[in-house]
Amino acid sequence: MLIIAANCTNTRKYNFSFNDTLSIFMINNEEESFFCIPVQYMGDYHIGKFELNGGSVLIGDYEIQLKRDNLNINIYLNEAADEDGGGDSGFKQIYSEVNGNILLSTMNQPLTVTAKEDGTLNHYYIFIEKHLDKEDINKIINEYKKGNIDSRFIIEFDLDINDESQNGSGILDDFKLYDGIAIDPAWYPPNLNFFKTKYLK
Repeated sequence: MLIIAANCTNTRKYNFSFNDTLSIFMINNEEESFFCIPVQYMGDYHIGKFELNGGSVLIGDYEIQLKRDNLNINIYLNEAADEDGGGDSGFKQIYSEVNGNILLSTMNQPLTVTAKEDGTLNHYYIFIEKHLDKEDINKIINEYKKGNIDSRFIIEFDLDINDESQNGSGILDDFKLYDGIAIDPAWYPPNLNFFKTKYLK
């Protein structure tokens, strides 16, 4: 989803969002616009490593590459999440990477609570951000004006779960470019509450 507003000479104002997906969003604030891909893992296990290998976002015929040197990656952990992941508090940041430079990394440190007897789970939130420049925005507008709204994205990554490598993991999803708010955030499932707190408030 998004909410991007872009002005071009002799064109109207667009408020784009992504329809038919809750796997990738497009966020707009007064300063910039960016894609956000929230990757979530929840269970009674420890993720000790996350490494993005690459990917792309295809808007119509316009492809935007996702590489470690042009992304921000922020990872948060809540060690006492409820079963549906509905909480929006209790998360602490355990990893931060900007354009390939690691600023914070405590993922491989032992968890505070290793035995879960109260029914809570470890909830990992991995936010992958691709910030857009004016050229990206103008090309997205051009795709929409041509009627090229069918879109898709793919990311590939490696991670370690309980000290076991899970290499070659990934996410692929199709969606449509939409002018307006495609999905009301009030209807998002509870597991997106922390996403809403971080990006939509």
